[in-house]
Amino acid sequence: MKLSKIKIIAFILTVIMLSGLALNILSCAGSGDSVDDITHKETKDDAGSDGDDIKDDETPAQESKNSVEPRPDYDLPEKDLGKYEYRILSRSEGANLHWWNNDILSDEENSGDPINDAVYNRTILVEEKYNITIANIPDNSVGAKAAKSIKAGSDDYDLVVIGLRDGQDTLMNSGYLHDLNKVPYVDLSKPWWDQKAVGQLSINNKLFATSCDLTIRDKDATIIMMFNKKLHQEYELEDLYQLVKSGKWTLDKMFDMMKLASKDLNGDGQMDFDDQYGLLSQYRHSQYIFNAAGEYVSKLNADGVPEITLYSERSAAVCDKIKEYLGDKNTAVYAEQANGKYADIWDGFQVPFFADDRALFYHAGMNRVTLLRDMETDFGIVPPPKFDENQENYYVSVDAWCTSAVSVPITADIEKAGLILETLAYESRYILLPAYYDIQLKTKMARDEESKEMIDIILNNRLYDFGDIYQSWGGFVSYFEGLAQNKGDSLATFWDKNSAKIEAAMQKTINKILEMD
Repeated sequence: MKLSKIKIIAFILTVIMLSGLALNILSCAGSGDSVDDITHKETKDDAGSDGDDIKDDETPAQESKNSVEPRPDYDLPEKDLGKYEYRILSRSEGANLHWWNNDILSDEENSGDPINDAVYNRTILVEEKYNITIANIPDNSVGAKAAKSIKAGSDDYDLVVIGLRDGQDTLMNSGYLHDLNKVPYVDLSKPWWDQKAVGQLSINNKLFATSCDLTIRDKDATIIMMFNKKLHQEYELEDLYQLVKSGKWTLDKMFDMMKLASKDLNGDGQMDFDDQYGLLSQYRHSQYIFNAAGEYVSKLNADGVPEITLYSERSAAVCDKIKEYLGDKNTAVYAEQANGKYADIWDGFQVPFFADDRALFYHAGMNRVTLLRDMETDFGIVPPPKFDENQENYYVSVDAWCTSAVSVPITADIEKAGLILETLAYESRYILLPAYYDIQLKTKMARDEESKEMIDIILNNRLYDFGDIYQSWGGFVSYFEGLAQNKGDSLATFWDKNSAKIEAAMQKTINKILEMD
């Protein structure tokens, strides 16, 4: 596709406009830091954090630094690839209505939608640069489709954009993906690669699927806490934004507010879908409250390999409190309780429930901010709470199923695949990310200035937990789902029953990776 002079000028102006919105907020850490690493200091908290998180006293609104640094020169080679078709396999809308990859390709110019227009402009630029066409191949089951193709030795795809869990726990475990560290032109130290993911998910310095700025799904899949401002004001609750900034936003505080806001609206003496709750969530999100306490099921040790960190005296206390608070059926309501009553328990139950002022807090992905754009009552955004005030930092999980990760099949032409992937990621940072972060999220969707500051804190403190990715290691999901239902064993009992099996499954994965080239 060739650009007219008018289109070239229009495109350049678009890039300048999108990137320029971000340049007034620069990182003190230098232009090499990612959007997820800016403002981070090397610290080590009481829960054994990996140390990339901001301190409570480093987050005033006037010093918000979470935006895009000036575009650096990048010496990727100029090549004419002779109308090569670069094929991307990605999630289709049929796979999941809100987690499909509409951020991969767009054929519509100047639609007025900031994401669509940014994707379009990025595509045109990269296609012109290398004389290629970019093809998106959406599928309802990316993992199965990719595995079948790669197993057959077919060069069908240059890039597979897949849920992080499927990419790591399925395709990588089967030996179907290249180590991105060895893909030509790909430089994982660059800011367009999610430095949180690179640092927390590389095993023995190998990484086969990870997040980058080519897609916005890793940001959308960040699990936040929204609150209904009408209910917050009605019950005269403490200023949540000030609690966050002072480091006093804790699980105890949240539960106290949940109890005050829960109400038997129809007066029938029991809490059901006709009533008002303190918390709206889903069962497995209790694991993300565990993470918010600074605890991991599994993370890297000093040798760069995963270890199980699920059980300790502190983590057991965290789980006890989660079970008591989130398992209180009079204060918390969950999407899974609506199974069989609603055709769609997410958009048919959860979103309308919160929009109708029936829950004080809504624990869900960042993408829900966009889905709630028509909500009449204002809502605010805060990170999930700390365990207690002794905890130094806030921690915010990235949902390993919902997020998208990029990976290069072993059957792809590795030179072409790497060059185009790196270029797409680089251009996305300065075209797509400002459209998402500065225009859609902070300008169009955030309801107040304080929420914009909270979004900075949230995205600066994201974490990835191996226990959310490698669910084949053991019954983590069912354990945490049980906590939200106030049932199941204590953490100590669960660990006694399952530790040997979990450790063996983890070691099997580690051994596979160590054997890979």
